[in-house]
Amino acid sequence: MAQEAIAFNHRYFVDRLARETGRMLDYGCGGGAMVALGRARGLDIWGADKFDGFWEHLMETLPPEARDRVRAIEGQRADYPDATFDVVVSNQVLEHVDDPEAAIADVSRLLRPGGLFVAAFPVVETWYEGHVGLYFAHRFKPGGKARRAYFRLCHRLGFGLHHHYGDDVFWAEHHEKFLDESCFYYRLSRVRAALENSFGSPIQDECVDYMRARLGHRAARLPLFADPLLKFVYHIRAGQILTIRKAPR
Repeated sequence: MAQEAIAFNHRYFVDRLARETGRMLDYGCGGGAMVALGRARGLDIWGADKFDGFWEHLMETLPPEARDRVRAIEGQRADYPDATFDVVVSNQVLEHVDDPEAAIADVSRLLRPGGLFVAAFPVVETWYEGHVGLYFAHRFKPGGKARRAYFRLCHRLGFGLHHHYGDDVFWAEHHEKFLDESCFYYRLSRVRAALENSFGSPIQDECVDYMRARLGHRAARLPLFADPLLKFVYHIRAGQILTIRKAPR
């Protein structure tokens, strides 16, 4: 995902958290940027991540204001007691877990009854693969010749993220390795079922809110009937932004 988009996502989700009250968690916080940004906004925000594999170095890069507020996820369980948080946000995380049902169940465990979960993630149905920067890169069979040829051709044509990073052979091998070892794309129906089973309440689609925020002042010129188009664009380009509340006891 491009750095500008990453920075906007951090601002957007901190703004989204600021609409709520209570203790908050960035589940899959990476380098802690959102935790630091939330702290600067006065939020009681914490973080959790696995810090292994491709992300094993991220704990060392945590900003000082986030360092004592981030804990590890061991297996599929974050190092926090049950019902610790009022809001949990998960920004581009569910595609990096190999058991989405377990991760979603852990988020539900961490939330108090009535607590809110905000999750942004791509799915199989998404067209654009944001880690590589190519359309349909996640649809190819792992290890197949067709994917390697597609990656190398796109690199030669100047497409893909960081295409200056080595020649086409090295670039393709590096990004294929990342996809195979760190990305797990699920169908939307599977994720929605896991959310409904763990939370026991209706799911809301928030992508129009995101798209209007991304457009800024230009969104005021759009009529309300443009919302279905904004939703379609977000779904094919980025995936899903869903919110769901944990059912009261």
